[in-house]
Amino acid sequence: MTPELLLLRKVMNRQDLSRTESAALLVALLRHDTVGWKLLAFSIASQTKGETADELLGMRDAMKALTGSYGLGLEGRRPMDVSGAGGSGARKINVSTLTALVVGEPAVPVLKHSFWKTSGLAGSADVLAAVGINVPAVTLAQIQRAVDEVGAVFYSPLFLSPELGNLVRFGAAMAEQELSVGTPFHLMAPLFTPVPLRYRMIGVHDLRQPGQLETLTEVLRGIGYDNALIVQGSDGLDEATLTGPSRVRGFRGSQTFDFTVEPEAAGLATAPRTALAPVDVRSNTRDFLRIVNGLETGPKRDLVALNCGLALWISDRAGTVAEGVQTALKRLASGEVREKLARVVALTGDPEVLRQAEREHLSH
Repeated sequence: MTPELLLLRKVMNRQDLSRTESAALLVALLRHDTVGWKLLAFSIASQTKGETADELLGMRDAMKALTGSYGLGLEGRRPMDVSGAGGSGARKINVSTLTALVVGEPAVPVLKHSFWKTSGLAGSADVLAAVGINVPAVTLAQIQRAVDEVGAVFYSPLFLSPELGNLVRFGAAMAEQELSVGTPFHLMAPLFTPVPLRYRMIGVHDLRQPGQLETLTEVLRGIGYDNALIVQGSDGLDEATLTGPSRVRGFRGSQTFDFTVEPEAAGLATAPRTALAPVDVRSNTRDFLRIVNGLETGPKRDLVALNCGLALWISDRAGTVAEGVQTALKRLASGEVREKLARVVALTGDPEVLRQAEREHLSH
């Protein structure tokens, strides 16, 4: 039996791996499991057992060892990422993608992990393709220009790094078979990047294991962020929600926090889940463009503003979440977010696709 199978058997027997063992197992699987059966077995066993902080950090170590560094010029900037872990199967607008456009700026650029849907209606890469950005084709040179000139860019190490190809094929196969199964990669894929980030905001939807938020906080500290937060909506969204309270846990510097954010406390009205959900893929693109263009003034815009408030607060640009929400609402109403999208598309995609999408979705 090979070393990786011995380690896989250990996980299946609900035994914890050390950080080194976790890294060794994942390196082997990502290099050699071209079909994906071992990755599926590992995913199910890992989720059933519950991942430890050392195991998750070991997974990150493995991915970093395979990809190396991207060598982007980020000196003097405070880069961040905002994303949801996905895997919930919830029908919702692309909140974190919109948040990246609202809060990103050259001094604090958002290098947003974007991938195809693995469950639910449309992933970040899906809606971006509909407005002119083919995320798998975005290059490092384009990323650098978008960071320098706009402060927001959409990419994924899963597309940029061929060393992670087996993981991409595994995710695509799960989506094709409509297997809405949670895996550790729903967390680690958006959490991983070779880019040295200062700030991190990540949403999770499913915390089945006791102490999982605390474990994730330990992982974020282990990665080395200055500030980071994890958010979970009480309705199961992997974002802050408007239907009720959302739990927020993380740290700013050495200070750990754990609190609940209510829409009303941030200056927003509560809304039912149905008011937050697009009907289909087409309406999801329309909602995206309406929010970007400042035409949407209802709950879907407010959902984005609430998450922007958290992102601005965790990146030291708002004294409170409520203050960050007001900043986000002003940016959305001013037209600057639409201008940012147009500039990012011009730098990393096809402006004609954006123009066609706006004609199709905003002309009536």
